[in-house]
Amino acid sequence: MAWYPLIVLRGFLIPLLVLTGCATAPAPRMSFEEAVGPPSLTTEGSAALDASLTRFLASARKVRMNAVTGAPMPSAQVRAWGLLLDDAEQFVAQKANVQWTTDASRVRLQLEAEFQTDAHTFGDIPPAVAERVPRTLRALSRRITALTTRKREVDPKRFRWPVSPLVISSPYGSRIHPIAGEPRFHAGIDLEVPLEQPVRAAEVGTVVFSAWNGAHGKQVELQHDAHWATRYSHLDVLLVRPGTVVKKGQVIGLSGQTGMTTGPHVHFELRRDGDALDPEVFLQLPPTGPPLLSERP
Repeated sequence: MAWYPLIVLRGFLIPLLVLTGCATAPAPRMSFEEAVGPPSLTTEGSAALDASLTRFLASARKVRMNAVTGAPMPSAQVRAWGLLLDDAEQFVAQKANVQWTTDASRVRLQLEAEFQTDAHTFGDIPPAVAERVPRTLRALSRRITALTTRKREVDPKRFRWPVSPLVISSPYGSRIHPIAGEPRFHAGIDLEVPLEQPVRAAEVGTVVFSAWNGAHGKQVELQHDAHWATRYSHLDVLLVRPGTVVKKGQVIGLSGQTGMTTGPHVHFELRRDGDALDPEVFLQLPPTGPPLLSERP
Protein backbone atom coordinates (compact mmCIF):
# COMPACT_ATOMS: atom_id res chain seq x y z
CA MET A 1 0.00 0.00 0.00
CA ALA A 2 1.48 3.34 -1.00
CA TRP A 3 2.25 6.04 1.55
CA TYR A 4 0.54 9.38 1.37
CA PRO A 5 2.58 12.61 1.69
CA LEU A 6 4.24 13.32 5.01
CA ILE A 7 3.78 16.38 7.18
CA VAL A 8 6.15 17.85 9.75
CA LEU A 9 4.85 18.14 13.29
CA ARG A 10 7.12 19.53 16.03
CA GLY A 11 10.24 18.48 14.23
CA PHE A 12 9.40 15.01 12.98
CA LEU A 13 7.56 13.55 10.04
CA ILE A 14 4.09 12.11 10.34
CA PRO A 15 2.27 10.20 7.60
CA LEU A 16 -1.20 11.29 6.66
CA LEU A 17 -2.16 7.65 6.30
CA VAL A 18 -0.63 4.25 6.90
CA LEU A 19 -1.96 0.75 6.73
CA THR A 20 -2.95 0.19 10.36
CA GLY A 21 -5.37 3.01 10.91
CA CYS A 22 -8.96 3.37 11.93
CA ALA A 23 -11.14 2.54 8.99
CA THR A 24 -14.59 3.77 9.84
CA ALA A 25 -16.76 2.63 6.98
CA PRO A 26 -18.55 5.22 4.85
CA ALA A 27 -21.36 6.34 7.11
CA PRO A 28 -24.11 7.83 4.93
CA ARG A 29 -26.23 4.68 5.00
CA MET A 30 -25.25 3.32 8.43
CA SER A 31 -28.28 3.11 10.67
CA PHE A 32 -28.48 3.97 14.35
CA GLU A 33 -28.83 0.30 15.21
CA GLU A 34 -25.88 -0.73 13.04
CA ALA A 35 -23.69 1.93 14.62
CA VAL A 36 -24.29 1.36 18.32
CA GLY A 37 -27.00 -1.25 18.72
CA PRO A 38 -30.63 -0.85 19.73
CA PRO A 39 -31.57 1.47 22.58
CA SER A 40 -31.64 -0.23 25.98
CA LEU A 41 -31.98 2.29 28.78
CA THR A 42 -32.82 0.94 32.21
CA THR A 43 -33.05 3.99 34.47
CA GLU A 44 -36.41 4.58 36.07
CA GLY A 45 -37.93 7.56 34.26
CA SER A 46 -35.96 7.02 31.04
CA ALA A 47 -38.88 5.38 29.20
CA ALA A 48 -39.65 8.54 27.21
CA LEU A 49 -36.10 8.81 25.90
CA ASP A 50 -35.93 5.07 25.18
CA ALA A 51 -39.09 5.34 23.08
CA SER A 52 -37.79 8.50 21.42
CA LEU A 53 -34.55 6.76 20.44
CA THR A 54 -36.53 3.90 18.92
CA ARG A 55 -38.70 6.29 16.88
CA PHE A 56 -35.65 8.21 15.74
CA LEU A 57 -33.99 4.99 14.61
CA ALA A 58 -36.94 4.03 12.43
CA SER A 59 -37.35 7.51 11.00
CA ALA A 60 -33.65 8.10 10.35
CA ARG A 61 -33.27 4.77 8.55
CA LYS A 62 -35.97 5.70 6.05
CA VAL A 63 -34.68 9.23 5.53
CA ARG A 64 -31.08 8.15 4.94
CA MET A 65 -32.01 5.34 2.57
CA ASN A 66 -33.74 7.86 0.31
CA ALA A 67 -31.26 10.71 0.76
CA VAL A 68 -28.87 11.97 -1.87
CA THR A 69 -25.43 12.23 -0.30
CA GLY A 70 -24.47 15.86 0.14
CA ALA A 71 -28.03 17.19 -0.07
CA PRO A 72 -29.43 19.40 2.73
CA MET A 73 -30.93 17.61 5.72
CA PRO A 74 -34.63 16.95 5.01
CA SER A 75 -37.20 18.65 7.20
CA ALA A 76 -38.38 15.23 8.45
CA GLN A 77 -34.93 14.53 9.87
CA VAL A 78 -34.76 18.00 11.44
CA ARG A 79 -38.08 17.35 13.18
CA ALA A 80 -36.92 13.91 14.33
CA TRP A 81 -33.81 15.44 15.87
CA GLY A 82 -35.90 18.07 17.61
CA LEU A 83 -38.14 15.49 19.26
CA LEU A 84 -35.18 13.34 20.26
CA LEU A 85 -33.30 16.28 21.77
CA ASP A 86 -36.40 17.42 23.67
CA ASP A 87 -36.47 14.08 25.47
CA ALA A 88 -32.68 13.98 25.84
CA GLU A 89 -32.70 17.36 27.57
CA GLN A 90 -35.39 16.15 29.97
CA PHE A 91 -33.27 13.08 30.64
CA VAL A 92 -30.28 15.29 31.48
CA ALA A 93 -32.37 17.09 34.09
CA GLN A 94 -33.45 13.87 35.84
CA LYS A 95 -32.38 12.93 39.32
CA ALA A 96 -29.21 10.94 38.76
CA ASN A 97 -27.70 7.81 40.28
CA VAL A 98 -25.14 5.20 39.27
CA GLN A 99 -27.48 3.56 36.75
CA TRP A 100 -28.37 6.96 35.29
CA THR A 101 -24.67 7.54 34.69
CA THR A 102 -24.40 4.30 32.72
CA ASP A 103 -27.46 5.17 30.64
CA ALA A 104 -26.22 8.73 30.12
CA SER A 105 -22.89 7.46 28.79
CA ARG A 106 -24.71 5.27 26.29
CA VAL A 107 -27.04 8.10 25.25
CA ARG A 108 -24.07 10.39 24.70
CA LEU A 109 -22.35 7.85 22.46
CA GLN A 110 -25.57 7.19 20.55
CA LEU A 111 -26.15 10.88 19.91
CA GLU A 112 -22.53 11.28 18.78
CA ALA A 113 -22.82 8.33 16.38
CA GLU A 114 -26.08 9.58 14.85
CA PHE A 115 -24.84 13.13 14.53
CA GLN A 116 -21.66 11.94 12.81
CA THR A 117 -23.70 9.78 10.44
CA ASP A 118 -25.85 12.73 9.43
CA ALA A 119 -22.76 14.91 9.03
CA HIS A 120 -21.46 12.40 6.47
CA THR A 121 -24.84 12.06 4.78
CA PHE A 122 -26.10 15.60 4.43
CA GLY A 123 -24.28 18.58 2.97
CA ASP A 124 -26.08 21.11 5.12
CA ILE A 125 -27.24 20.66 8.72
CA PRO A 126 -29.37 23.55 10.00
CA PRO A 127 -28.31 25.35 13.20
CA ALA A 128 -31.33 23.93 15.02
CA VAL A 129 -29.51 20.57 14.90
CA ALA A 130 -25.84 21.54 14.39
CA GLU A 131 -25.75 23.73 17.49
CA ARG A 132 -28.18 21.89 19.71
CA VAL A 133 -26.64 18.42 19.51
CA PRO A 134 -23.19 19.51 20.78
CA ARG A 135 -24.87 21.55 23.52
CA THR A 136 -26.80 18.48 24.68
CA LEU A 137 -23.66 16.33 24.54
CA ARG A 138 -21.80 18.80 26.74
CA ALA A 139 -24.69 18.87 29.21
CA LEU A 140 -24.56 15.07 29.45
CA SER A 141 -20.79 15.20 29.94
CA ARG A 142 -21.10 17.71 32.77
CA ARG A 143 -23.67 15.59 34.61
CA ILE A 144 -21.64 12.42 34.13
CA THR A 145 -18.44 14.01 35.41
CA ALA A 146 -20.22 15.52 38.41
CA LEU A 147 -21.33 12.04 39.45
CA THR A 148 -18.29 9.98 38.56
CA THR A 149 -15.29 12.09 39.51
CA ARG A 150 -13.91 13.26 42.78
CA LYS A 151 -13.24 16.95 43.25
CA ARG A 152 -9.78 16.83 41.79
CA GLU A 153 -8.05 18.27 38.78
CA VAL A 154 -5.69 16.40 36.50
CA ASP A 155 -2.99 17.61 34.16
CA PRO A 156 -2.75 15.70 30.85
CA LYS A 157 0.97 16.43 30.84
CA ARG A 158 1.17 13.81 33.59
CA PHE A 159 -0.87 11.23 31.67
CA ARG A 160 0.89 8.08 30.54
CA TRP A 161 0.54 6.66 27.06
CA PRO A 162 -1.72 3.59 26.96
CA VAL A 163 0.76 1.31 25.17
CA SER A 164 4.51 0.92 24.91
CA PRO A 165 6.53 1.34 22.78
CA LEU A 166 4.78 4.37 21.32
CA VAL A 167 4.35 3.80 17.58
CA ILE A 168 1.99 6.19 15.81
CA SER A 169 0.36 4.84 12.68
CA SER A 170 -2.12 7.68 12.06
CA PRO A 171 -2.13 11.14 13.70
CA TYR A 172 -4.91 13.39 14.92
CA GLY A 173 -6.65 15.67 12.44
CA SER A 174 -7.73 15.59 8.82
CA ARG A 175 -6.58 12.65 6.74
CA ILE A 176 -7.58 10.57 3.75
CA HIS A 177 -10.07 7.96 4.89
CA PRO A 178 -8.60 4.46 4.38
CA ILE A 179 -11.84 3.10 2.87
CA ALA A 180 -13.85 6.07 1.64
CA GLY A 181 -10.80 7.66 -0.02
CA GLU A 182 -11.90 11.16 0.99
CA PRO A 183 -10.78 13.65 3.65
CA ARG A 184 -12.21 12.87 7.09
CA PHE A 185 -11.47 14.21 10.57
CA HIS A 186 -9.63 11.78 12.84
CA ALA A 187 -10.57 12.59 16.46
CA GLY A 188 -7.65 10.72 18.02
CA ILE A 189 -4.39 9.02 17.17
CA ASP A 190 -3.78 5.40 16.21
CA LEU A 191 -1.11 3.51 18.13
CA GLU A 192 0.27 0.45 16.40
CA VAL A 193 0.41 -2.56 18.68
CA PRO A 194 0.19 -6.35 18.28
CA LEU A 195 -2.96 -8.22 19.19
CA GLU A 196 -3.79 -8.88 22.85
CA GLN A 197 -1.26 -6.47 24.35
CA PRO A 198 -2.10 -4.67 27.62
CA VAL A 199 -3.79 -1.29 27.23
CA ARG A 200 -3.36 0.89 30.31
CA ALA A 201 -5.28 3.80 31.81
CA ALA A 202 -3.65 7.14 31.12
CA GLU A 203 -4.60 8.43 34.58
CA VAL A 204 -6.79 7.64 37.57
CA GLY A 205 -10.38 7.75 36.40
CA THR A 206 -13.91 6.40 36.50
CA VAL A 207 -15.08 4.01 33.80
CA VAL A 208 -18.07 5.71 32.17
CA PHE A 209 -18.28 3.33 29.21
CA SER A 210 -17.00 -0.18 28.53
CA ALA A 211 -18.82 -1.95 25.72
CA TRP A 212 -19.18 -2.23 21.96
CA ASN A 213 -19.39 1.13 20.15
CA GLY A 214 -20.06 0.47 16.48
CA ALA A 215 -17.12 1.25 14.21
CA HIS A 216 -14.91 1.80 17.27
CA GLY A 217 -15.42 -1.82 18.27
CA LYS A 218 -14.90 -2.60 21.93
CA GLN A 219 -14.24 0.72 23.63
CA VAL A 220 -13.42 2.00 27.12
CA GLU A 221 -13.96 5.62 28.16
CA LEU A 222 -12.46 7.01 31.36
CA GLN A 223 -13.46 10.29 33.02
CA HIS A 224 -10.49 11.72 34.94
CA ASP A 225 -11.94 14.90 36.44
CA ALA A 226 -14.68 17.40 35.68
CA HIS A 227 -13.13 18.18 32.29
CA TRP A 228 -10.70 15.55 31.00
CA ALA A 229 -11.57 12.13 29.56
CA THR A 230 -9.80 9.50 27.45
CA ARG A 231 -11.11 6.82 25.08
CA TYR A 232 -9.50 3.55 23.99
CA SER A 233 -11.00 1.79 20.94
CA HIS A 234 -10.73 -1.43 18.89
CA LEU A 235 -9.94 -3.52 21.97
CA ASP A 236 -10.09 -7.30 21.82
CA VAL A 237 -10.93 -7.79 25.51
CA LEU A 238 -12.58 -5.41 28.00
CA LEU A 239 -11.28 -5.76 31.56
CA VAL A 240 -13.22 -3.02 33.38
CA ARG A 241 -16.88 -2.28 34.07
CA PRO A 242 -18.76 1.04 34.03
CA GLY A 243 -18.83 2.77 37.40
CA THR A 244 -15.52 1.39 38.66
CA VAL A 245 -12.49 3.52 39.47
CA VAL A 246 -9.17 2.53 37.89
CA LYS A 247 -5.63 3.49 38.80
CA LYS A 248 -3.13 5.15 36.51
CA GLY A 249 -1.40 2.43 34.52
CA GLN A 250 -4.02 -0.22 35.34
CA VAL A 251 -4.72 -2.61 32.47
CA ILE A 252 -8.22 -1.81 31.20
CA GLY A 253 -8.24 -4.07 28.16
CA LEU A 254 -6.25 -5.98 25.57
CA SER A 255 -5.51 -4.56 22.14
CA GLY A 256 -7.36 -5.86 19.11
CA GLN A 257 -8.93 -4.97 15.80
CA THR A 258 -12.64 -4.96 16.62
CA GLY A 259 -14.91 -2.58 14.75
CA MET A 260 -13.83 -1.05 11.46
CA THR A 261 -10.04 -1.24 11.22
CA THR A 262 -7.31 -2.06 8.73
CA GLY A 263 -5.22 -3.90 11.30
CA PRO A 264 -4.55 -4.26 15.04
CA HIS A 265 -4.06 -0.94 16.85
CA VAL A 266 -5.44 1.24 19.63
CA HIS A 267 -7.36 4.37 18.70
CA PHE A 268 -6.65 6.78 21.58
CA GLU A 269 -8.65 9.96 22.19
CA LEU A 270 -8.12 12.84 24.61
CA ARG A 271 -11.21 14.96 25.32
CA ARG A 272 -11.86 18.10 27.34
CA ASP A 273 -15.50 18.91 28.07
CA GLY A 274 -16.45 16.49 25.30
CA ASP A 275 -14.25 18.09 22.62
CA ALA A 276 -11.51 15.99 21.01
CA LEU A 277 -7.93 17.32 21.28
CA ASP A 278 -4.59 16.13 19.93
CA PRO A 279 -2.95 13.83 22.50
CA GLU A 280 0.50 14.60 21.10
CA VAL A 281 0.08 18.26 22.00
CA PHE A 282 -0.84 17.59 25.65
CA LEU A 283 0.84 14.36 26.73
CA GLN A 284 4.55 14.24 27.45
CA LEU A 285 6.68 12.29 25.02
CA PRO A 286 8.31 9.11 26.35
CA PRO A 287 11.77 9.44 27.94
CA THR A 288 13.23 7.75 24.87
CA GLY A 289 12.21 10.71 22.69
CA PRO A 290 9.65 11.34 19.95
CA PRO A 291 7.22 8.53 19.13
CA LEU A 292 8.26 6.07 16.49
CA LEU A 293 6.49 6.21 13.15
CA SER A 294 5.19 3.05 11.59
CA GLU A 295 7.52 1.83 8.85
CA ARG A 296 4.93 -0.47 7.39
CA PRO A 297 4.62 0.10 3.61
